[in-house]
Amino acid sequence: MKSIFMKIAMAAIASLALAGCFKDSPIQRNDGRYPDGDHGREQEKAKANERSDWSIRYVGREDYQNPDGSVEKVEHFTFTYKGSGRFIVRMVRPEDFKEVYQSDAAAFFQYEAQNLTAEDDIFASNVTNILFNRLRSGTWQAFLIEIDSKGAATLDYAETTFNIDQEAPTEAFSKWIGDWRVSNGLIGYDLTISSIDNNYLYAIDGWECGPAASFQMDQEYLEGEFWAKNGCLYIMSQYLGTYDDEDFNHGTVDELFMGNIFDSNDLTIITDEGLDLAVMEMADDDRDHAELKPMNVTIKTSAGHTYDTHFHSMQYYMWAHSDSGWYPYNNTVAELPLAMTRLPGTRAGVAAPVKERAATKASIHHGQPKAGKTGRNSVAKKAVRIQ
Repeated sequence: MKSIFMKIAMAAIASLALAGCFKDSPIQRNDGRYPDGDHGREQEKAKANERSDWSIRYVGREDYQNPDGSVEKVEHFTFTYKGSGRFIVRMVRPEDFKEVYQSDAAAFFQYEAQNLTAEDDIFASNVTNILFNRLRSGTWQAFLIEIDSKGAATLDYAETTFNIDQEAPTEAFSKWIGDWRVSNGLIGYDLTISSIDNNYLYAIDGWECGPAASFQMDQEYLEGEFWAKNGCLYIMSQYLGTYDDEDFNHGTVDELFMGNIFDSNDLTIITDEGLDLAVMEMADDDRDHAELKPMNVTIKTSAGHTYDTHFHSMQYYMWAHSDSGWYPYNNTVAELPLAMTRLPGTRAGVAAPVKERAATKASIHHGQPKAGKTGRNSVAKKAVRIQ
């Protein structure tokens, strides 16, 4: 029997993401992303030591059956660690590793050890098998990184490079591909949905575009996740990139897609990333009509209280590094729910993958089943009132 490491608490292992320095803010906008490509240059160069008696190996993608009987795709890794400390695991795209760290493993390891966010990220020597949530297709580098009793990287490590191939698209995944008009009768957009990673991720173009938007977001796109259990498409809060804003003169900004709620302070942005904001549900007997519904969210207040609500809307935002301010591109956006109608002649097969961001995350899989058809509940901790 396999020895699978599992815990109840969810633990995130951040892979190397798009370059961009994320500074602390009053609402703690600092998600462990990586600084620019000069990181480590001002420090004396340390040298990492690859251990021949340690190993990290990608076994492959497997089906994992949840206690409720549903099946999820997971990535299986095995480890051999013979050191005297403990270890963490990090995964990175080779091109990102080269661009941000100039392939400097020591700088990478030191940064990761200094920015651990959860004890669940750290493994003892007796952990030999770990399941990770599904990764995007493509080439990855995976590192076993030793840390000492004080949490610092010793710079001893093991490494492997592996590739995950695209899957053949299923019919259930393919049914969302095409052009859709989404509207609540007052505001709507024409969306184009295409495949990023078959049976896993979609690119969604067109949100905040067209006559309903005063500022056209036609250079941007969203990512959506397919959930095979119910055939639905979920849109999450997500980081999109960092750039110098020339349209609104906010300087260096992070571009994000976030959800809004109504609360005692009127309209408030929920600023956590990775939350389910909305879900596209299609009737089994009608492939040309669907609904984009708001997701439920549990809000944790600073006082420690919780309450349940749902997202009122979702939209693109800038987070300015200079003043930690949140700025919308459009002051008026479509309120959820939205009716979806497929545009004529756009029920097509799966398009070839056309877009992919470098910003990705690898997360430990703990065997926690997701909830029912519309119950993939989000838990939010960070928020800011829209002024």
